[in-house]
Amino acid sequence: MTELTVMLLVAACGYALASRLRIPVIPMLLLLGILLGTIHPVSDSAYHTSVLQLGLAFLVFVSGLELNPRRLGSQRTAALWVGFGQFLVIGIAGYTFAWLCGFDWNASLYIAFATSASSTLVVVRLLNSRAQTFEPFGRLVTGVLLIQDGLIILIIIVLSRFPEGLRSVLSGLGSGLVLTALALICQRWIMPWIILRLKLDEEAILLVILAALFAFVGVADFLKIPIFVGAFLAGFALSQFPINGIVRAPLNSISDFFLAIFFTALGAMVSLPDPILLLKGVGLVLLVLIVTPPLVTVLSERNGLSSRSAIESGLLLAQTSEFSLVLGLIGVNAGHITSQEFSMIALVTVITMMLTPFLATDRVTRALLHIHPIRRRIAPKFDLSNHALVLGFGGGGMWVVKPLKSAGFEVTVVDDDPVVIGELLRRNINCILGDGSDEKVLAQAGALQARIIIASMRRLSEAETVLRYARKIPVVVRVFEEEHAEHIRRSGGVPILNSIAAADTFMEWFEKKIAPAK
Repeated sequence: MTELTVMLLVAACGYALASRLRIPVIPMLLLLGILLGTIHPVSDSAYHTSVLQLGLAFLVFVSGLELNPRRLGSQRTAALWVGFGQFLVIGIAGYTFAWLCGFDWNASLYIAFATSASSTLVVVRLLNSRAQTFEPFGRLVTGVLLIQDGLIILIIIVLSRFPEGLRSVLSGLGSGLVLTALALICQRWIMPWIILRLKLDEEAILLVILAALFAFVGVADFLKIPIFVGAFLAGFALSQFPINGIVRAPLNSISDFFLAIFFTALGAMVSLPDPILLLKGVGLVLLVLIVTPPLVTVLSERNGLSSRSAIESGLLLAQTSEFSLVLGLIGVNAGHITSQEFSMIALVTVITMMLTPFLATDRVTRALLHIHPIRRRIAPKFDLSNHALVLGFGGGGMWVVKPLKSAGFEVTVVDDDPVVIGELLRRNINCILGDGSDEKVLAQAGALQARIIIASMRRLSEAETVLRYARKIPVVVRVFEEEHAEHIRRSGGVPILNSIAAADTFMEWFEKKIAPAK
């Protein structure tokens, strides 16, 4: 209990520091866990491993809760291509790297599987915190995680039964299918009936959630398949809308507790391998970080995503999974890999998870857009005066451009996505490739000579830049929050709240304020 108490104290400090420094909490927990393990090495490895497994089982359960296939929308095909493509290519690359580094075929296989999938826990938390879950790339990434988690679960079952022979492996896969079928039945009928029809209060819902978790874990143990499989499928059984939203509230505090326990325990358990293995681990980190983003970007673009969304997807998926640790533990218990090799796998997982919040940012996305292979500067060859300037085309830009063109106005669009620009050129719409919040691009687009500017960009700060630059020009800004709308009004802009009704609202305002002066 002393070790658990110390870990909880360290985790509490991690949450406090992360909040004070305004940085993601997971890297802070890992760093403090590593510091704890260095100052006070783990004395009871069996107890520590049990704590780690308990935390991991609960977090796998929470991950399953977020992976509802219906959330994919129109991104199903893209998710299949990207999910299988990333899993296969990164897996082959990981195996090849491990084999070239001198690992035997067993260890190379574990390393390949450990590097082939991305972390549901890290990615879903980032998407939720940034309110990007239902954006096109958010739906794609969710689908990719669901596919990869399913593949990893199959591999975990196979590897856990492999020492017992082919018949045991087939029996384990059959047991996994039975448990999956049970999860689907619970998701479709049982859980909606219990939670919605019975109208339970929050305490009763929490008891149902925990009962489902322990029931699936118990069935998994009875079927002699890893309990992590049961935990994940328990979460999947609760993932249907609106059940997942109802159960998320009572789970938040418990989820944070187990997240703190898991990452602190993981950090304390990670010991630096010998220098040669450490160097190989750094090579694996670089492989994941360098290969994953361009690979996912190419696959995503080929399946209809814009360049920006494709790059964001690649950056979000550039880490290894919490399931990598499950695979490593299975490998150690089976004698297929050494404890030092497990430490290397764990270190790769820790480092890539820590880097994701810092790499998957709008700033990095913009930098990569500037070096995109199909990016090219398009010099304007059209009149840039008395025109309507649209900054940021996005998915709803045509709803603004079409009415303006129908009313007889010249329209110029500025967007930083090469794919969007290519589509606009095919439609014979005047366009400029660039960042709409860059003053040089605004000058190139004739912002000071425009009759009106429509800013439909992602960040409030970008709209503020436009408002400062074009003070005497009417600037209409798309916003999604009332507080942002009030901020735009104070800055001299015209906010349009609610993207769906933006075009109609804008045209009504435009006809009253701008059209008479034409």
